[in-house]
Amino acid sequence: MKLSIIIPMYNAGGFIGTCLRSCMSQDLSRDEYEVIVVNDGSTDDGPAVVRGMIESNGWDNVRVVDRENGGLSAARNTGFGEASGEYIWFVDADDWIQDNCLGRLLEKVEGQDVLVLGAVDYCRHEGTMQKGDVFSYPEEVSRSGPEHLMAMSERLKMCVPFSILNRKFLLDNGLRFVPGLIHEDAEFMPRAICIAKTVHVTTMTPYCRLVRQGSLSRDYNPARVNALLEVASRLHSFTGSGKVGEEQLPSMNSIISNVLNQSFKLVKAFSVHDAGLERRFSEEFRSMGWTRKTFLKAKEFKYRLEGALISIFPKHPVKVYSLLARFR
Repeated sequence: MKLSIIIPMYNAGGFIGTCLRSCMSQDLSRDEYEVIVVNDGSTDDGPAVVRGMIESNGWDNVRVVDRENGGLSAARNTGFGEASGEYIWFVDADDWIQDNCLGRLLEKVEGQDVLVLGAVDYCRHEGTMQKGDVFSYPEEVSRSGPEHLMAMSERLKMCVPFSILNRKFLLDNGLRFVPGLIHEDAEFMPRAICIAKTVHVTTMTPYCRLVRQGSLSRDYNPARVNALLEVASRLHSFTGSGKVGEEQLPSMNSIISNVLNQSFKLVKAFSVHDAGLERRFSEEFRSMGWTRKTFLKAKEFKYRLEGALISIFPKHPVKVYSLLARFR
């Protein structure tokens, strides 16, 4: 078995059909890959849709794994535990992949720990699916994980489906998703890339991502702020684990600084719902004594400048972010 496609599914009945059909419209024989749909305690018709498609099409390489609801990380871990493919591709249930892309992707991932790939965004507008941003790499290149980390720095793509991962590499390094953690991709990908011995970057854009239209303030969820702080804290601890070389530290600090900036952005947006959020957040941020040094030791100057201003105005990290954001 060359490839396992793992699709975590929670109440995605309106999307899973498109996703599953794309995974089965491929240029590989069915004995070369499997599709594992992890039903994460769905309460809609998603599981019935998948089982109906399996039965009506005779897809003997597709199966459903049922589990109690535990969130995306737990569902991915469950799917990984069930997988037998040499390589793993985590695909979200509301996204899809290009037809007949697997053959070329497997050629490129052969012998690699990680294959990094591009993607195309789509959004639904007035009932029609419209193509949006395209993210792609300019050239095919093979390098080590640390080299890729340094080349990308804060631009490292955190979205886990934008990569295909070697199953043995994941097993040997104990790489799993943190159960219950929101923004789990931002915690997982920097660790995986930093540890990887071999990474191939392809110019292909086989992943199709559905982007939901909305605003940050309307999608009010203060738990996301705390989750980003936890992601940053976990990545900071990882930098002291001995798995991050001195050369990679500035790039890793930039990645962590970017995660912290995302928390600042959310606090600014969510403050329209909670006037005391920024004050409480600033107190929590100050209690994390390592953050200022992380900014000051980042690769990019903009983060070092931000760290210097936060050192001067330690009670107002969000206001510092908002000021600098005007010039970015």
